[in-house]
Amino acid sequence: MPLHTERLLDSDMMALSTGEEFKTALRLWCKSWNQEPAASLPDDDRILAHLAGKELAGWRKVKAMALRGFIKCSDGRLYHPVIAQEAINAMSRREQHQASKDGDNDRKREEREDRKLLFGALRDIGVILPAKGTSTSHLRKVAASHGIQIIVTDNHKVVTVTPKGSHNESHGVVTAKTGTGTGTYIKEEAAAASPPPTRTHAHEAGDDPPPPSSEPSKPTSLDTPAGYAVLVRRWEKERGKASTVTSSDPRLLVWAQKRVTEAQLREAYDLAVADRELAQDHGPINAGFLDVFLAKVLKPPGGDSALNRQSSAVPPKHWAVSWSGIVAKGEELGIVQESGELAPTFKARVFAAAQLSEGEKAMLRADYGVSL
Repeated sequence: MPLHTERLLDSDMMALSTGEEFKTALRLWCKSWNQEPAASLPDDDRILAHLAGKELAGWRKVKAMALRGFIKCSDGRLYHPVIAQEAINAMSRREQHQASKDGDNDRKREEREDRKLLFGALRDIGVILPAKGTSTSHLRKVAASHGIQIIVTDNHKVVTVTPKGSHNESHGVVTAKTGTGTGTYIKEEAAAASPPPTRTHAHEAGDDPPPPSSEPSKPTSLDTPAGYAVLVRRWEKERGKASTVTSSDPRLLVWAQKRVTEAQLREAYDLAVADRELAQDHGPINAGFLDVFLAKVLKPPGGDSALNRQSSAVPPKHWAVSWSGIVAKGEELGIVQESGELAPTFKARVFAAAQLSEGEKAMLRADYGVSL
């Protein structure tokens, strides 16, 4: 309760009351502030004597001056107009403070949603920023430099992605809608569902596309890295895993060039999952690991990924990628899985005997998700 000292010192209460009366009045003012309703007192001498800290007889001696200014109202309680006005003012300030606090919470929630959307959009084009230490203003600036922005339409947040140097009239924008509070980013789903952009500008002679192939058409394929990423993420989510496969992985571009169908990708994925389970490996299926089984499904050389055909300073150890390969390598090295031996323990013995270099281990971890 605020105390206006200048007003109090010039009041009739100060001029007319004794020390005991003034002390009792001040005590009752403070007590009334915490009553319900605020600024009121019960009209009962026994309760008033208790609130004033006095015996009933002592209370009656100071009652008249101690209750100066209090008015009995229709609810049967005593109210002090000055204290009541202060209570109303205090309630108004409290409501304003709460409204301001709610506004701050709403702004913070909006900022968290925006950060989630922008980080997701940047990650899908291969731009990785650390969540910790990256300010929202810097995040927006980086996103804008890559043609990414957030707009609100029809009570939904929309992420628009305009590739650098593209024109909306020929390429359009990729959008992702999300309801308030979801923060879901679905750019890749939109990209997978959208047909490739058509050429609208004039072209010079010799720029015409080659005539249609006379070969029989292949089964319908997803054709885009985004489409493959969407499928693998969905399958991994159903398995309770957080997928690390993104459309920026160059292996997915190789799959698109080979026109891998959904059925072929699913068969390879099921083989990869079965191999993980045999090895008792709870890690997710990444693009490198899936690529090994996709090559088996497509039957090399046609199924051998372009990346696997490239020369490398550290030749890949294909036997280390699958459980069957690990078992075969163990037999080659004279190591057999003992009765009751856990798969991870057996795998560790084989890897130790194979004496893999640090470079080979790094490649197996990064490209194939192999647990070493």
